[in-house]
Amino acid sequence: MNEELRKWIEEHKDFRDIEIEEEDKRPGEVTGKCEICGVRDAKYRCLKCGRAVCASCYWVMFGVCKECISENMLKKLKKKDTGIDEIR
Repeated sequence: MNEELRKWIEEHKDFRDIEIEEEDKRPGEVTGKCEICGVRDAKYRCLKCGRAVCASCYWVMFGVCKECISENMLKKLKKKDTGIDEIR
């Protein structure tokens, strides 16, 4: 996890559903197809499960894939004034 994301998580304690890991679950370069949709090229690595995922299957704000984002995180996001009307 990069230092900037670690700092953001510390500053936004409302989103503490993300567990901060000292080391990535699957370190190394992100290559190949998305491990969730299997269609697009992977660009990110989920901080929670370590899967290589594409931009469509990844929540950049939280650093987790769409399989790992919790309902609690989504509820908190809806309550924040983010300019997002509805999350589906």
